Amino acid sequence: MKPMGIYIHIPFCRSFCPYCDFYKVRPDGELMQKYTEAVVNTTASFSHIYGRRPVDTIYFGGGTPSAVPGSFVADMLQAVRENFDVAPDAEITVECNPSSDLESFLPAVFAAGVNRVSLGLQSASDGERRALGRASDAARVKQAVALVRAAGIENISLDVMLGVPGQDRESLIETLEFCTGLKVPHISAYMLKLEEGTVFFNRRESLALPSEDEVCDMYELTCDTLESAGLKQYEISNFAVPGFESRHNLKYWRDEEYLGIGPAAHSFADGRRFFFPSDINAFISGAGTVDDGPGGSIEERLMLGLRLAEGVSDLPADFAGRVAARADLAPFIEAGATTLKLNRRGFLMSNRVIFEILEMI
Repeated sequence: MKPMGIYIHIPFCRSFCPYCDFYKVRPDGELMQKYTEAVVNTTASFSHIYGRRPVDTIYFGGGTPSAVPGSFVADMLQAVRENFDVAPDAEITVECNPSSDLESFLPAVFAAGVNRVSLGLQSASDGERRALGRASDAARVKQAVALVRAAGIENISLDVMLGVPGQDRESLIETLEFCTGLKVPHISAYMLKLEEGTVFFNRRESLALPSEDEVCDMYELTCDTLESAGLKQYEISNFAVPGFESRHNLKYWRDEEYLGIGPAAHSFADGRRFFFPSDINAFISGAGTVDDGPGGSIEERLMLGLRLAEGVSDLPADFAGRVAARADLAPFIEAGATTLKLNRRGFLMSNRVIFEILEMI
């Protein structure tokens, strides 16, 4: 049986970033303890439903996982080991906010088996970081990377945002040089999206945002700079030294199975998609998941797989051929007999191009 991934959502944040629409609540000692117990119990319940499945990736995301005591993360990880067959070389990731107390958090999670860390940089410009609600400066991010490496862990990822308020080509170059100077093996570079319900969305008319053309230029600059530094683009927003791609996130894009634990966490297992409601109290009380229909269709494979540089393979020959014959899509794709992938221009126009391709099914 092919190994699955496990995602554990840690919804606690000490401050709420103005661009973030992920489910989150303020940290509270008693609430965090109850939440940890609920994650442990849910992990056991999933094992009863799906059996002691092999697992080769575990991902602690948020929220801010580093906002909780490291011992709580260790307890959750131990529950996964007790209920699933975790591979000895499993990729185990934890997201960290550099402003957290990493000096006490990191040793506890490393001792529990965490071997990959994703740090929220967003920008090396302290002015841009403040606009994004980040409490620490770039110097603290550099210190955080050093703390991770001091523990013997080199599998480090930095998050970068493109198109943020006040950003221009020069400040982006500063951020990219900061990242490449640290020689981390993975960088995620996301374009800012104004999500409904966020502070940025409500203030969208007054934000000093770069133009669409400027953001496209920033994206191409990012791709060229990172690839020149040895970080190969393997997904629309992700770059890695070969061998350091996020194995967990590749499961999502390759439409493979995973279990999500926590409020707002989604799962795909045994051909079905389901999720927990966005309600921490309901989760702690033992509320079940909500069915989200079947998964694994060709539409899903294309929607997710076309985000990858490798694209989608094993397609019906007549379908790949029909897409390749579309004059309006040809500038954005590369097609083989049964394969399809987007080129750099296609990545920039991915929403529209993928929509047009899905309309052909």
